[in-house]
Amino acid sequence: MSKSIIIVGAGPGVGYETAKKYGSEGYKVGLINILEPVLVELKEELEQDGITVYYETADASNTAELNQAIDRLVTQLGGLTTYFYNVPGPLGKSYMPMTEAPESLFSLFLQLRVTSVLTSVQHVLPYLEESHGSVLISSGQSDRIAYPYTGIMGTAQAALKMLMTHLSQELKEKNIFVGYFPLDNPPLITDKKKEAKREDLPGGFELTKEMRITAKDVAEEIFKEDILRENFDVRIKKA
Repeated sequence: MSKSIIIVGAGPGVGYETAKKYGSEGYKVGLINILEPVLVELKEELEQDGITVYYETADASNTAELNQAIDRLVTQLGGLTTYFYNVPGPLGKSYMPMTEAPESLFSLFLQLRVTSVLTSVQHVLPYLEESHGSVLISSGQSDRIAYPYTGIMGTAQAALKMLMTHLSQELKEKNIFVGYFPLDNPPLITDKKKEAKREDLPGGFELTKEMRITAKDVAEEIFKEDILRENFDVRIKKA
């Protein structure tokens, strides 16, 4: 079986860099995003590096739609080695006091960061059991620290961390690795133009470049931990 990775929530940051890293290591790459123009651009960029890329559009909050997209990609990839769920939710809209949090937005985060994760992991298990593969999840440090205005994402991330802890324990006996990667800060996108256009940062976000890890660094760490299959809760931060 050839090595392959599916990245849900593939975008210009961690998704792109992870696809590039795995692709450079001989993996075929499958990308999923709700927006096809994003996928077309990523595919073109990755193929310039000689990486085999397929993509499918899907709304990750629609579990049936997401699972169907996964199946189509697995068929094109010829199997599945690594499943990376990298959907952050609409972060740019979420920075507010919990006392003002709309039910619809809070529910969407729980769907994207917990329910869809569990449902899609359950769906890919037969593929990963065959390959003895990996489940990888990105998150943030608000899963355990109550920073002001991060309650919506933080509550969902805290539930996600507990979900992944249970999955890690349960899937060990199936020889499936579960990697959980909470990032200390939003990773810096290598492409300056794409970094300037991002909409997932709160107003007044002023971390300097030296204080932020790059998306490329995150991808390198994810690949290393996936190959070593040693750690679960890996905090990725700028040294």
